[in-house]
Amino acid sequence: MRITLRLIILIALQFVVLASMIAMKQWTLSSGTPIVLETEPIDPRSLFQGDYVRLNYKISTLRPAELPSDRPFKKHERIYVLLRNGDPYWEPVSLHHERPGLPPDHVTLKGTVIRAGNRRWNRQSQSWEATEHLMVRYGIENYFVPEGEGRDLERPKPGEKISIRVAVDQFGNAGIKAMLVNGQPRYTETLF
Repeated sequence: MRITLRLIILIALQFVVLASMIAMKQWTLSSGTPIVLETEPIDPRSLFQGDYVRLNYKISTLRPAELPSDRPFKKHERIYVLLRNGDPYWEPVSLHHERPGLPPDHVTLKGTVIRAGNRRWNRQSQSWEATEHLMVRYGIENYFVPEGEGRDLERPKPGEKISIRVAVDQFGNAGIKAMLVNGQPRYTETLF
């Protein structure tokens, strides 16, 4: 009897955890501020793995020298990127270690620094030199598309521009609402 009760409690806890994850994602999608982010191409030979899209954004690579920040960032640190509405894409304004106050028409997107700084080979001086930039992951870098429909996005037709509509909640969490082709929704995220 005790083993059965423990098993029922364990199954109930797993259900509660899964239900809360779904509820949190749905809350972000339904209550978050919608923004549009510009994507950057990834090597087309590895852009799709089956029916899933790997996304890279213009705001995934940030240059602290060009954006105000409260102090330098290190790998694996939490980062809050203040964005403002540009036309048509949202653009970074400043970088923070803590969630900043929001001016009107701005949102804060929470991420994690996955690379801080880099080196590149300078052909003129024949030496390595440091370049300052941050690579940031926001948790919106993967998107699943219906089976068999990824090929259209893998090789967009000339003139097609792919962008992503994202919902950002008051805590900086983001969720993909739609994949846009030339500003028009191609795939829209639904709960079920």
